[in-house]
Amino acid sequence: MSELRLTADEIAARTPEGRNRYADALRLVSIVIVVYGHWLLAVVSVRDGQLEAANLLTVEPWTHWLTWIFQVMPLFFFVGGYANAAAFRSARRKGVTWADWVRGRARRLLRPVVPLVVLWIPVAGALAYLGVSRELLQFATQVVIVPVWFLAAYLIICAFVPISYVLHERLGVVALGLFVGLAVLVDLLHLAGVPAVGWSNFLWIWGAVHQAGYLWHDSDRAAAGGSGIRSWLPRTVPSAIAMAVAGYGLLLVLTQLLGYPISMVGVDGATRSNNSPPSIALVALAVGQVGLALALRKPAERLLERPRVWGTVVVTGSFTMTLYLWHMTAMVAVAAALIPTGVWPTRETVDATWWWQRPLWWLACTAAVAVLVPLFGRYEHAGAPRSRPSKIRAAIGVTLATAGMGLLVFGGLHRPGTATGVPWIELGMLVVGLGALGVLRKPQRPDELPAPGGAAEPAEVAPPESEDAAAP
Repeated sequence: MSELRLTADEIAARTPEGRNRYADALRLVSIVIVVYGHWLLAVVSVRDGQLEAANLLTVEPWTHWLTWIFQVMPLFFFVGGYANAAAFRSARRKGVTWADWVRGRARRLLRPVVPLVVLWIPVAGALAYLGVSRELLQFATQVVIVPVWFLAAYLIICAFVPISYVLHERLGVVALGLFVGLAVLVDLLHLAGVPAVGWSNFLWIWGAVHQAGYLWHDSDRAAAGGSGIRSWLPRTVPSAIAMAVAGYGLLLVLTQLLGYPISMVGVDGATRSNNSPPSIALVALAVGQVGLALALRKPAERLLERPRVWGTVVVTGSFTMTLYLWHMTAMVAVAAALIPTGVWPTRETVDATWWWQRPLWWLACTAAVAVLVPLFGRYEHAGAPRSRPSKIRAAIGVTLATAGMGLLVFGGLHRPGTATGVPWIELGMLVVGLGALGVLRKPQRPDELPAPGGAAEPAEVAPPESEDAAAP
């Protein structure tokens, strides 16, 4: 890959002056935390001589508190708002249409999904033919595809950027308040038993965090001397810490006094969830995380000035979506290779020994994903579209792609009891959606990949007013 042929000093030299390196780092760190959090939750035990797969949150309820650390998707949406603000301002000056905007976001975001699905459909069929139990196979194929939920949610948020950013320009922090207000209203209606309404909070809650990213972009523009721009977010460490305390304090109130679950992700068998559909507890978590992130910005930026540190962020960050989408496949591969063969010792309970084994488990999964990322990373870098899409085609693409991904997340890539085991309807929706968005195009060759600091779309976060703005 072209990035790997550059030294750390060359990467630093090619980085535009004024680039928000911290935003790039936050994006990468948030994904890495999610990856290791998912690997931690896997509990494979032996009961009555049979292997069983379970979720740590179900086996050990006290670990629900750990999700306050490992559920960092709010940070990703926050950085996404910053990046999309820069990207949309640049696109608007160039006269980019809504359809072109959506297609540009979708190409980089969804390209890595293609090889994942193409690989697992025949693998699932082969495993079913070899006699793997239907329940285990469905569980495994659901595990490997579940990260796709985020892409569906983020694509919807990106599709609404031309509207949400104009609202931000006209209303400022009031627009953020409108999103939060709608999220609260939807949450109340959902708790009152109104059917289906809760799922709209994928837009309102994640949209609210995304709007906060717009405010961060404004904050940097104001610091750079932008006239008439008000900085709404904290710019000092004490005020940022106060924001973090307020966010986590509100989260304590919601979970300890108002009946919201402690876990920030879904738990099997739970009567309520903060994640599916999203609840306002995630807004409180976002406030806390954003406050902490802003408080740590200055020391982190000093660290990122070091060429080796920044070079690592750029090179690794250019394959973030591949890492995110393939990390569960890496874990399934490790489990399949080590546990049935007896290489990995299994435990009947989650005891002290199980916890001491976690660093080794993480190491094994890291080694597996380190093999997968170079194999499939090139799919993250899609070339330019051959034609300009219509608004209708782009809208159909967004609708079918998000619906197809959502249904695959809930049902997995294998359907026990059907003639072929293949979820044809869901796959058909996804394929048509990806085709309409221009995603189904051969990946770029290694010599075509963009260089760090350039106009890579959307691996990197551009500085305010950059002509090379891109979304994460």
